[in-house]
Amino acid sequence: MPFSISEFNWQLIVIIVGISAVVSYVGDILGMRIGKRRISLLGLRPRYTSTIITMFTGVAVAILTLCAAAYTSESVRAAFFGVSYLEREIAGLMRDQRERQDQLADMEFELSLAYADLSRTEEELLAASRDLMDVSARLGKAQLQSEALEKERVRLSGQVEVLNQEKLRAEADVAELVRETANLKEGLAEMREGKVIVFQGELLAQTAVESGAVSADIETALSRLVNSAEETITVKNRESGILKLVSASLKVEIAEAERKKIRSALSAARGRKVLRLTAAANAVLGQVVSGTVDIFDSRIIFRKDDTLLSDTVSGGLTQNEASDVLYTMLKQINPKAVAMGVLPNPISGAVGNLDSLEFFAAADKMSESKLPVVVTLSAAEDIYTEGPVNVRIEVEGDAE
Repeated sequence: MPFSISEFNWQLIVIIVGISAVVSYVGDILGMRIGKRRISLLGLRPRYTSTIITMFTGVAVAILTLCAAAYTSESVRAAFFGVSYLEREIAGLMRDQRERQDQLADMEFELSLAYADLSRTEEELLAASRDLMDVSARLGKAQLQSEALEKERVRLSGQVEVLNQEKLRAEADVAELVRETANLKEGLAEMREGKVIVFQGELLAQTAVESGAVSADIETALSRLVNSAEETITVKNRESGILKLVSASLKVEIAEAERKKIRSALSAARGRKVLRLTAAANAVLGQVVSGTVDIFDSRIIFRKDDTLLSDTVSGGLTQNEASDVLYTMLKQINPKAVAMGVLPNPISGAVGNLDSLEFFAAADKMSESKLPVVVTLSAAEDIYTEGPVNVRIEVEGDAE
């Protein structure tokens, strides 16, 4: 074990050296004097006496050295006087060391067991982690399936809602059909007993109301509707032979609740409106005709002279063939006008109106021509939403 010179006990060394020198010097002097005087101790010869004195001097040096060392150094005193104690301490320490080594061996064994348990635990934890990942994956799939099922449930709920709405509409349609059946039965009964002068849903009259109409204008429009309806029913039934003369008892009425609704709607309305009066139910001769009024926005659909349809027709047609061509063209205008916004007749679905004389005059002109002619159907006047579509026929081409 390395050490430095500063670690020496220089004080002890100096004292031992000094004591040894002093004792040696005294012994030497004492021996010289004894030798000179030839002193004899215990009857020994002077030479032996000098030897004995030298021996005692050396012993004295050793004793004094030990005393000086013991006096000056705690370690030396412990080495001289506590050797047995130190041995016992060392033995005890060695026993403690062996016990601790045994304990350490036991602890190392237990540690090895703990490491083994830890390894098993880590393996179990790894297996549990893999199981957890599998469970998480299955859970993710289950969540996706759950979301898909929820979406399917929402979709089916929407379908159920749609089906419920369709069911309600179907029930309403059935109820309406029941009512219509009842009305038809009632109408058949009435037809057996009397003459039907108007059918349910039949258009009786219509009139326009300009924007900003006041109460007086609304009342005038309602009166105009009623008067026009009575006149239309009278003319129609006179022509059919049901009414031989104008019947004074023929009457069309609009219920007060219906009138109130119309006043409220027209008072808040903006823009031109059209009122259409239709029969609320079948009516026979002698009954009051109850009317229902519907309100529609009115706007110009076609302006005067707007071309409704134009086509080139081959020449050399007969009168009947020309009439058929014109009739077909007029039929084509009907769906076009309805698609543009003209209100059709609720019963017949027709929107047009044409002077029969003009129709046959155009057919005559077409049949007289041997060359192709251009037939143009145009608006005879401004045509609004309520119609009718008054048509003017123009035939252009050389007639021979």
